[in-house]
Amino acid sequence: MKTRAADARAVAKATRAWSVAATAAAAGTRWRSTSSWIQQADGVRCAEFTHVSTGKHRMIRLATDQAIETLRSQLVEE
Repeated sequence: MKTRAADARAVAKATRAWSVAATAAAAGTRWRSTSSWIQQADGVRCAEFTHVSTGKHRMIRLATDQAIETLRSQLVEE
């Protein structure tokens, strides 16, 4: 039971850190982070963004080996 609780806290901490990073990556762009999560099965980091002018939604998935700069470059190019 203690191991599961510790695992849950670790996942929650990683998810909060990813949420902060995704929000920071979108700062200064026309995209706003609406949600972010980490898939537990494979560790892929996912984030959904909404364009402030058009309302268009976009989901970006980053593998565990991709840097946060990849997310930033994908948001800036559109």
